[in-house]
Amino acid sequence: MDDEISLAGMHVLVLEDDMLVAMLVEDTLQDHECVILGPVESLEEGLEIARNRKVDAAVMDVNIGGEKVYEIAEILEARGVPFILISGYGPGAVPEAHPNWQVCSKPFRAEEMMELLFAEIAKSRG
Repeated sequence: MDDEISLAGMHVLVLEDDMLVAMLVEDTLQDHECVILGPVESLEEGLEIARNRKVDAAVMDVNIGGEKVYEIAEILEARGVPFILISGYGPGAVPEAHPNWQVCSKPFRAEEMMELLFAEIAKSRG
């Protein structure tokens, strides 16, 4: 993990409809002093936040209530917001049109998720 990057005070969108996974993600981000937006359990609420709220980073399950989060990911990408996807489908969850999107495969360890998120934040900072 990149200890030089501080997440303290960063607004992180958590989009996850599995309560146990959401709790793991939320607890891990709170350990890094993030401001949690969510956990969000619906695509509609995720879209509203992605379009209209301050979001510094995001951790999103690919499939929320049977719907893919790709539109939210595209909005965040257009806004320059770093994010990672989490999915039981592994790298196959990344659409062909977006091969650079990073996915953390379920089941995952919190450390794995954070390494990917730190890397995406570092990339976004150039």
